[in-house]
Amino acid sequence: MTVMSDSRSAEPAASHIASSHEETAVGRTSRADEAQIAAAGAADLVRAYRSGALRPSTVVDTLLQRVDRLEPQLNAVTEVLADSARARAAEADRCYAQADGGQADHVDAEAAKTSRLASQPLLGVPVILKEKHALAGHALTQGVIELAETPTADHPIVERLIAAGAVPIVRSTVPEFCAATVTESRQWGVTRNPWNGECTPGGSSGGSGAALAAGYAPLATGSDIGGSTRIPACYCGVVGYKAPYGVVPGLQPSSMDWYRSDSAMGRTVDDVRVMHNVIAGQHAADQLSIPSTPVAALPGDSAELQTQLAGRRVVLSSHLGDYDVDADTLRELHATAEALANFGVDVVEREPAWHADALMELAFAHYGHMLAPSMSDEIDRAHAAVSPYITQFVEHALATAARIPLHETLRRETAVRDELSATMNGAIALLAPVTARTALPAQAPINSVDEHGRHYWQQQMAVPFNINNRCPVLAVPTGIGDAGVPTGLQIVAHPYAQNDAFMIGAAVESVRPWAGRHPAL
Repeated sequence: MTVMSDSRSAEPAASHIASSHEETAVGRTSRADEAQIAAAGAADLVRAYRSGALRPSTVVDTLLQRVDRLEPQLNAVTEVLADSARARAAEADRCYAQADGGQADHVDAEAAKTSRLASQPLLGVPVILKEKHALAGHALTQGVIELAETPTADHPIVERLIAAGAVPIVRSTVPEFCAATVTESRQWGVTRNPWNGECTPGGSSGGSGAALAAGYAPLATGSDIGGSTRIPACYCGVVGYKAPYGVVPGLQPSSMDWYRSDSAMGRTVDDVRVMHNVIAGQHAADQLSIPSTPVAALPGDSAELQTQLAGRRVVLSSHLGDYDVDADTLRELHATAEALANFGVDVVEREPAWHADALMELAFAHYGHMLAPSMSDEIDRAHAAVSPYITQFVEHALATAARIPLHETLRRETAVRDELSATMNGAIALLAPVTARTALPAQAPINSVDEHGRHYWQQQMAVPFNINNRCPVLAVPTGIGDAGVPTGLQIVAHPYAQNDAFMIGAAVESVRPWAGRHPAL
């Protein structure tokens, strides 16, 4: 972990989100106060800033203190952005103070804040940046040190977050090439799940997921080419969103892969909605990005939400065909489905005629055509030392692509999409597990492919919805598994029907609330 230190001392921290801050005897935040700020969502912080109960500088200094206390035990951070975070937080302090001090009365001050937040809805909100999302002037490696480069421009979603007032506070770990469902690399080592340190937070956005769950910030960036946002969201008990292909801009050539999307992650459904609206939409750097209508504001209370969803049908698919799913994941999935039914949602059980072996063979043929050749070229060009899981991924993908030509993958993808459409007929969404295994070891497997020829990614159930790449997919928590690791489900809506995914996500959050659950750190 690289720490960009600052000689300034920490600000006094907040004792309560809704109250004025008090300085501790040593000028640092007490553990209880730190935990309360760390648990606050983005919307909570903006409300506290507007009311004057908190200042962005107070929050940033408190969270930097928390990062310093918990790293490197979790090993979720590659770089602490202390200097720039403090500078941006100080500017946000001035913006909120100007809205207060420059107005004749309270009504005018509130109007000024509302106007400013319309263009900067994340003003003063700390955010975690996945290392693969370029930050100008900072090294970018994707976990392979020999590939290090220093970008001169921010990634499109980083650019938009900063323009919206967000404060990047740390950069988070990734596995090599972001090509694993755990987060481990030769460069940074093993990232651990804050709920159970023996277990993985998932990958490839595992550093973002672990840092979110640990309270380093209320928002984080992710990316998803085979579940890399949704798997960490599930294992870390947070929310992750894979938008339809093209809705969120990326950087070419990787953005040309129709399985992928850059993503918003957070601890509440509405925080993720707000962040997604900030990063979505056409961008000049990505000609494949498309115009995007913002996801609509969610109902203001549970009763209104219940009224809007009454009688709406969702499909419950426990196995997505024939995935072998752990019992504790199914227990929490079914409890959530029952709670939604009691909420008035029409829940019906259906299974698509899919087979896990066939889905993974299709996905690896795609990776063998679209991803593995460039990985192999980069490794050879830089004479890079990579972990066995990368060598085995490349070999398995290239071998699968050699058997299945690209035109055949397109035919098979069409059949997979047609089957999902048939399964979801008459419903607004499908609910399914994100993972077949409730918890997995923190370290990458020694052998990626078992004696039956199955790659370890088949332990996850996310990739069918990278194949169904125009479907919005929202991963939300459902409970806690037997190993103490969170469980989750993914909400799949029809192509581009983003509002439906978030409405169902809000309903799950309402009937199975998780806001009060945090790892003991």
